[in-house]
Amino acid sequence: MKSNKKQQGFTLIELVIVIIILGVLSVIATPKLLSLSSEAQASSLQGVAGAIASVNKLVHSQTQIIGIADNDDCSGDCNGHPNWDINIGHYFVNVSGTRLYVLKGYPLASGGFPIIEENYRAVMGLSEDEFIFDSGSKFSIIPMKFKNKVSEIKAGTFKCHIENSNSISDNLYLALTDNC
Repeated sequence: MKSNKKQQGFTLIELVIVIIILGVLSVIATPKLLSLSSEAQASSLQGVAGAIASVNKLVHSQTQIIGIADNDDCSGDCNGHPNWDINIGHYFVNVSGTRLYVLKGYPLASGGFPIIEENYRAVMGLSEDEFIFDSGSKFSIIPMKFKNKVSEIKAGTFKCHIENSNSISDNLYLALTDNC
């Protein structure tokens, strides 16, 4: 008579072999995953810098169309110009319902009024939980996980952030990713 018992589950030897194989794979894969993490951070910063560059170009085009790209900031009511904010003292353009302040046709990220930074963050998609701003000699956008590296970033010894060229003529944002 044949036994119709079907084997259920795994034997102890099979389980040990699987655990050993998983252990070996994890030892091999962990350095690769850590490397991918730094590559992901660098790619993310490059993506953010690219997005900022795109918005900068669009905003600059918009300021040229409305005739404020090359204007210096006014004083007072700026002859009633519809894109002049008398309270803030800067021109602005509307981007998706948000007033983005500009200087020489390019977006301002900071400038003495919290609303300037808040609106810049909103338009660029840079939440306070993810990025901090540093307005040192060069304006920098720093991932929150590197907030303790601000002095090294200012010194140029740590590079995993986005930096503005501080040139009004091109307003370039570069992703510096050497240490990500």
